[in-house]
Amino acid sequence: MFEKIWNWLTSLKLAIVLASLATLVIMIGSLVMHYYPMVFGDLDRVTLGDWYPEAARRAPWHTLWMPIAAVLLIAFAINTLCCLIDWLLRLRSRWRKTGEYLIHFGFCLLLIAFFWGNVSGYRTSGNLLAVGDTLELSNHAGLSLRLDDFQPVFDETGRRPLDMINHLTLLNGDRPIATAEARTNHPLMHRGLVVVPASFTREASGFRFVVPGRGQIALEPGKNLTLGNGEELRVKEFLPNARRMGERVVRMGGGLMAPALRLELHAEEKLLWEGWYFLREGPPQALLQRGLQLRPTEPLLRTYSVLTINYDPGARMALIGGLAMSAGVFIAIFSYYAKRTRQDRPDIE
Repeated sequence: MFEKIWNWLTSLKLAIVLASLATLVIMIGSLVMHYYPMVFGDLDRVTLGDWYPEAARRAPWHTLWMPIAAVLLIAFAINTLCCLIDWLLRLRSRWRKTGEYLIHFGFCLLLIAFFWGNVSGYRTSGNLLAVGDTLELSNHAGLSLRLDDFQPVFDETGRRPLDMINHLTLLNGDRPIATAEARTNHPLMHRGLVVVPASFTREASGFRFVVPGRGQIALEPGKNLTLGNGEELRVKEFLPNARRMGERVVRMGGGLMAPALRLELHAEEKLLWEGWYFLREGPPQALLQRGLQLRPTEPLLRTYSVLTINYDPGARMALIGGLAMSAGVFIAIFSYYAKRTRQDRPDIE
């Protein structure tokens, strides 16, 4: 019984049936994806493991082909693996078929790498990073990304961007572990982590004011303004579009619609006052009492590089699988023509 089951698992007929069925289901799925873009439009932005549960709940019939194709591919991989094991058990008599079975081995690795990456990996877009800033990678304990320099390249008109040169440093704590000049189609890559420059934008990071008797001052988070009597005004937060929700102030959508600053007044490290200054409403009373009639003039704009950060733990395995398949193809071709030279195989008309 075991021998019959093993022969069935290693049979070429089973491989042909499974490969044909998987191809047919995937072809049907590609047509479904074409005619229902609203269901599959954001598939490239996240991993399959993150995307499928919600998509299957919203459109179960449109996504049914995906688990069917997955089952068929897994069954085909099991068939391929059994054939590979059977070849290894009879290696002395079948060593001439090394090329064919390297292709089998590479296919198994590619399939495992695909499922591994889509279950354990992730894709994130819209990560904003300004020069000198550091972004912690929440999915990797201790790792962070620093933008050391950014230079957009424009066409002759100076309007259309052609490239984005990002000098990036990947840090483990305070220790640099990888550096790269990341550009369009030239990402920073490190052990399955891929950082791709996607775009860039300019956003307001604070505001410039005119203060009678003081001239122009710029206020943004991290900036402090020394006042008389040993007092100090500290900027804690800036929101380009803010709204009061009861006692809380929350950030709204994009754009510079209702800018607000969260300020603190200190005297010898003692907090005297804290609150929000909505620029459209005029300075708070605590500032007016100290002669700070802040008159906003223009926003302080900061350039941000927009990065796409992906992580694929199966990337190395996929590379090994691809190399194994490529080597298998070359060996199989060499073996075929060597056998033809010895008239071990008939000519193909």
